Amino acid sequence: WGKNETTKKAMASTTKIMTAIVLLENLGINNNLTLDSEIEVCKQAGVIGGSRLGLKTGDKVTVNDLLYGLMLCSRK
Repeated sequence: WGKNETTKKAMASTTKIMTAIVLLENLGINNNLTLDSEIEVCKQAGVIGGSRLGLKTGDKVTVNDLLYGLMLCSRK
């Protein structure tokens, strides 16, 4: 039994949740990455459109803030 089980749906939210889980599970494993670590936005990531965070190449953001931004509601 199911409800709309054959209806195709976008995977965006599931992908965001899985990305967050994988990152959280791997903090501190084989590296020194913590929630307070600062990450610099690379050129490739800085030119991708569609982000509501408005990150630009060279911006420095903590892992914690990136996770928070990842879980914001997507545009509809």
